[in-house]
Amino acid sequence: MRGVDRALRVRALAVALVLAALVSGCGPRSSPPRDEPPSTPIVLAGAEYVGPLLRAEILAFRERYPASDSIRVVTNGSAEGMEQLVNGDVSMSVLLRDLTDPEAEAAVRREGLQTFPFAWDAVAVIVNPGSPLEQLSRSELGWIYSGSTSSWADLGWKAGGPIIALTSGTRLGMYAYVEQTLLNGGTYAKTVYAPPTEEEAVDVVATRRNAIACVSRPYAEAAGDRVRVLRIAQAKGLPYIPLTRETVLQRTYPLLRSIALATPAKVRETASELITFISGVDGQAIVARYGYAPATVPIRIVRTAEEAE
Repeated sequence: MRGVDRALRVRALAVALVLAALVSGCGPRSSPPRDEPPSTPIVLAGAEYVGPLLRAEILAFRERYPASDSIRVVTNGSAEGMEQLVNGDVSMSVLLRDLTDPEAEAAVRREGLQTFPFAWDAVAVIVNPGSPLEQLSRSELGWIYSGSTSSWADLGWKAGGPIIALTSGTRLGMYAYVEQTLLNGGTYAKTVYAPPTEEEAVDVVATRRNAIACVSRPYAEAAGDRVRVLRIAQAKGLPYIPLTRETVLQRTYPLLRSIALATPAKVRETASELITFISGVDGQAIVARYGYAPATVPIRIVRTAEEAE
């Protein structure tokens, strides 16, 4: 995947994290069972960018529990991952959005499923560097994606022309996230483009002055100066919040989405142990190291004296 792994390696941390210890009894057991057959794969449901985080978690888990069942990551879209999970083809899936109604109904028919949120990440709203736009509210984004607003003139850019709005492919988590979060379950305007990958959406924005897209944070970071990330307000009249490491960690940025592990109601032992590990202090430290906000362990931001000034 172009640039994302490199961006993860070179990102300078602006803040220090202090992960608080979990209450007693929430840590992993001494060792997972050793007498089960090899586990079915963990499926990464959604954008491939979460792959590095999951592989790091699995590597650390295997180092601690070398006798545990093998675990591998298969990257695909949210829809494919949930279909495989509901059908019993895999033991776990990563969920980057809320369940759709058909998925929930299918899960109930298959004796249910459960989800375990373990991280938070931001959705970046990007425009071309040639655009004068600096900020938008969530309601204005809803107008754009619903088609209520189709011209940049309606949003203050008189010479902007028609809005080229992009989302991701329909089988990816970003497509459903925008639908659920910005459209309140409504439908996209027919003028919204949905290229197969988020990388392609970034490429269009980088080359079209009047384009806008919602993409996963690491894709926006990897794009560098090719695009500009907008500040976002929860609603018109409220403060516009920039997308920074600190606003993600403090969860003040308005466009956050949960990253969760989904399993059948009857979860495999190794899968249960992995969830316990990722939810614990060591697993959440890995979450923070990869630029996501920990979901199960309290954090505290510590600034140096120079930063405080």
